[in-house]
Amino acid sequence: MTRLSDIGERGAIEILSRIYDRGQPIGLGHDVGVVEWGGDYLVVTTDVVNQKTHIPAGASPTQIGWYATAVNLSDIAAAGARPLGFVAALSMPADTDVEFLRGLAQGIEECVREFGIAVLGGDTKESPVLSIAGTAFGRVRKDRILLRTGAKPGDVIVVTGDLGRAGHAAKLLEQPTALRSDALTELLRPYPRIAEGLFLSESGAVTSCMDLSDGLGVSLAQLASMTRLSYQIEFDALPLYRGLTPLPPAVAKDVALYYGGDYELLATVRADAIGSLLERWPTTAPRGQRLTVIGKVATSGGNVLITKTGKEPLLGKGWEHFRSSAIR
Repeated sequence: MTRLSDIGERGAIEILSRIYDRGQPIGLGHDVGVVEWGGDYLVVTTDVVNQKTHIPAGASPTQIGWYATAVNLSDIAAAGARPLGFVAALSMPADTDVEFLRGLAQGIEECVREFGIAVLGGDTKESPVLSIAGTAFGRVRKDRILLRTGAKPGDVIVVTGDLGRAGHAAKLLEQPTALRSDALTELLRPYPRIAEGLFLSESGAVTSCMDLSDGLGVSLAQLASMTRLSYQIEFDALPLYRGLTPLPPAVAKDVALYYGGDYELLATVRADAIGSLLERWPTTAPRGQRLTVIGKVATSGGNVLITKTGKEPLLGKGWEHFRSSAIR
């Protein structure tokens, strides 16, 4: 008997994709699904957060609520869409403290308010463990939607913000003397790059995009599997989170490339448009988020990490449900 632990999340998705493949407008395998809506797409995404795989000990209900909402809105951002609304299905034990429910709802409300939308409804059910299934909706012009496909050889690879923030927090939480509250905030309060996604979409210069939920290495592997192209990354160009500096270099490298949880946007841009895009970026990006060129797309050669000592394979490893065991 083959179990999910044998094939992992991506193997499970492959099985489901074969069953559900019935000619969707954009196909399966992107950050969102779509429904045609005149000249626009209604974009839809869903993500589940549960106690076992996502919530470290000590997390507040408000932090959990924000996180469960933000991870869904991050997919809306990756499509270059404008958010429209959010629904949530809450499953929890019957002995859950009522104040926990209030805090959870407050965290969800804080996040949707931040991005100018509302909770439209949802469902509540009894369950042995806490689980939150969120669904977010958005809208984007058909000719401006950002997908995981579309990159061409010669395109420039860019990323928003910095890499390794969530992994750094996870490392802190492994230490008994850590500033646990700060680490939990770092890990559980990602900020969806909605404004950045809208800017990338409206620029007309972006050829593909996805959010970095599972790590740079595995995300680029997913892109390569869809486009059959080579993604070549300059390690020294990566915008590493400042908290990685004290870590041993090998550990910092592994965290930045393969941990994930940063929910930044990874995109490819036409080479003839990257200069203009970078020039206009500072005036539109909120909270001072930078846009960094980290590599280029090539025809062949596999995914590659270029370092001071040469080239090495950029591994397609990262977080994967049914296989990874640590808190995510």
